[in-house]
Amino acid sequence: MRWLYCAQAEETQQVWFKRSFHMNEPAASAVLSIASEGRYIVYVNGFIVTPELFIANPRGAIGIRDYDIAHLLTEGTNTIAVWYSPVGYTRRQLYTTLLGQWQSGGRLYLAGDEGWVCRPANARTLPDGNEEISGPDYIAEWKDYDWKEDSNLFSAWQQAQTATELEPVLITFCRHEPAGFRMQRVLKRAKVSQRGRTVTYDFGEQVEGWVRVTMRGMKKGEVVEVNGLRYVCRGGSDDQACRRFTTSPAGIARITLPAGRSRSNITRVEAIAISIYKTPILKK
Repeated sequence: MRWLYCAQAEETQQVWFKRSFHMNEPAASAVLSIASEGRYIVYVNGFIVTPELFIANPRGAIGIRDYDIAHLLTEGTNTIAVWYSPVGYTRRQLYTTLLGQWQSGGRLYLAGDEGWVCRPANARTLPDGNEEISGPDYIAEWKDYDWKEDSNLFSAWQQAQTATELEPVLITFCRHEPAGFRMQRVLKRAKVSQRGRTVTYDFGEQVEGWVRVTMRGMKKGEVVEVNGLRYVCRGGSDDQACRRFTTSPAGIARITLPAGRSRSNITRVEAIAISIYKTPILKK
């Protein structure tokens, strides 16, 4: 396996990987295989193909997962992107191959270590299990990006590096029921109290997952803390602070607002209960 990594990313930084390629004809079949020591989300032409909120590895091993993406590929330019979150520093950040068949009958194959570019993302995953997210960078770079074309928003892309001289690692295969984190339900009713700049929402249940906070009237650069998540506001229209690759106790939401802001700036608070699907019996 030839592992890719982002050399310019710091230890805690999340990373975007991207590869664009051209197709002269439709694909009859196409299976994208992905592996990583971290957590990740996979996009093909802007569509999320991972059925879970994000993928995590089985304990003590790395899982390889397959995704049928033939229905998402088109003639012309196609783009595969992976949003990667570290779990400790490693150069085993991404492994991928694309195998299939053209409608004309020829073999479709894209090597996993060719043509990939990368760049640090707008967020960090911290050693204590929390995250830092920059709202302005997220909106400018990812939500409004045209995945099939080049964009000036991506001026900082660099070639992904191939890791060498790595220690052996156990690889497992999760080809039918991949383990991951999935949304269970959303809690919206809560008792609300405030002390100083901290507003507390008590949903009356002990759940693990995310707290999603929607705010209005915030200024660009203002910082909001939500149960350990540090979110930098983008300002302008509504801001929404929510984790992406980590979870925390979410039955009680403690929201610390910047000076000059109050509960009136908060328009909605939701507790998202997330379940961890167990990994099936794995084969070496």
